[in-house]
Amino acid sequence: MTKPERGSKADGALVASSAPRSPWLGILKTCLAYTVGVGLVACLVAWPVFGATEAGSLAFGCALIVVFFGVSLLVAEWAGRYHSSWAIPAFLFMYVAKLVAMALLVIFSGLPHWVLVPYFMWGALGSLVLWQAGEIRAFSKARLPIFNTEEPSSPASAGGGNGQP
Repeated sequence: MTKPERGSKADGALVASSAPRSPWLGILKTCLAYTVGVGLVACLVAWPVFGATEAGSLAFGCALIVVFFGVSLLVAEWAGRYHSSWAIPAFLFMYVAKLVAMALLVIFSGLPHWVLVPYFMWGALGSLVLWQAGEIRAFSKARLPIFNTEEPSSPASAGGGNGQP
């Protein structure tokens, strides 16, 4: 089966564009652009205004969110390339696993001595909101296949009895 061309044909008929093989890297890029871009600007502004420790605490909160949330998108990308129907379950599994890991990390390990808690929390909370906004935007713009088009089948009742015309 050949893949149809994108856009319009010479006779004016439109051809439907196909969905990408896996949308997860595109979603990751959007989330990184939102979170890292604003986080970097916030840290650069906080450095001369509040100080290096405060800016470092803010950056540490941003980095923790980026790492934990980026891992689930990378796992979904890997699972989607292996078997496309495994991407969403892998994403959801990693989402729950990272929430448990973050809770265990915060409860049992604590923060380094140089981290100032209010700046860390504002960095993490702001990054979390930006990351979620990026995911929502990227998911809403993603071209996801809805129908299973691997093997078209004709219904048995079409065209008369026993599939005969």
